[in-house]
Amino acid sequence: MDLGKSIRRTFWRGLAALLPALLTVIVLAMGLSLLYNYGGAQVNFVIIRLAAHLSGLPVEDVGAWYDHYWLHWVGVVMAVVGLCVVAYLVGTFLGARLVRLVERSLMHVPLVKSIYPGAKQVSDFFFSERKVDFSRVVAIEFPHKGMWMIGFVTGRGFRALSEKSGRDLLSVFVPFTPAPVTGYTVMVSKDEVVDLAVTVDEAIQYMISAGVIMPAAERPQLLGAAVAAGARAGGADRQP
Repeated sequence: MDLGKSIRRTFWRGLAALLPALLTVIVLAMGLSLLYNYGGAQVNFVIIRLAAHLSGLPVEDVGAWYDHYWLHWVGVVMAVVGLCVVAYLVGTFLGARLVRLVERSLMHVPLVKSIYPGAKQVSDFFFSERKVDFSRVVAIEFPHKGMWMIGFVTGRGFRALSEKSGRDLLSVFVPFTPAPVTGYTVMVSKDEVVDLAVTVDEAIQYMISAGVIMPAAERPQLLGAAVAAGARAGGADRQP
């Protein structure tokens, strides 16, 4: 046996085994980095200056002590706790009224009023308690013929476009990889949509992993076994 070929095969087999864990670590690291940069760092800034004010020490000394004992995680923990508390309060009756008041104020800000409504619609789409037809995983030829992408049916297309084209159109959300919370919303003829026998969770895992994590029903080895079983069954049926 070729030693180089054996080493390469072993390497790729080990890489395939490690890749799911590496992708998990990368996603978690990206999430923690965002959480620290947009929450923990600001909390640490306040803590250091508050501690310097109460102790009478220079801010530089308190910051050096903070770095020495690796206390930056305190800001991340407090940011997470604060986010949970604020989310709970906003979910209450008084919190919802306060949010609506803030929203009305934001709609008077020139730049914000152009961005906030779209961001709110996306948030409502993913977190609303209303049921959305998001359990139907499909494949469409997008952005051109011969290239297939996975999407989720979110509803019917515009009636005016359906009448113009003479076809029954569906609205399909096509997520981006590896961040499936963003993507395109396209309207596709119902006849051109291919339903896939995979769950929403399996489809999202497939997108986040850039196609590495295949749904169980679509894995090549399982497909090969199914084809072989079908061939054996067909042969048995043909026997006298």
